[in-house]
Amino acid sequence: MPPDLLEEVFELNMQLEELRANKKMGDSDPDLVGEVEKEKTNLEAKHEALLGELKQHWNEWDSFVDRARAGTPASPDERAQITDKMVDVLNRRNYIRNLLRDVAAVLES
Repeated sequence: MPPDLLEEVFELNMQLEELRANKKMGDSDPDLVGEVEKEKTNLEAKHEALLGELKQHWNEWDSFVDRARAGTPASPDERAQITDKMVDVLNRRNYIRNLLRDVAAVLES
């Protein structure tokens, strides 16, 4: 995970714990709820942006297929590089999706 995302996630987890504790005690903190909702919106945007990044990598992979049909196949190293990039994006999307699930659970409880 990129360091900036890890820092953001750490802060978000602290906010979620505080929100859980508030709800458990029957307290309400509209400012905290607003901050968590804002973070949720930011995470949703990042999740969507990662889909765009993944599509770019898919297009690059498709160009490898086209090159192979034209008689100039991509090298194993080129294929491995693009595969690694796609796996990285998929991992980040999955991580963010799980965070979004956790945020939604806390906000809905």
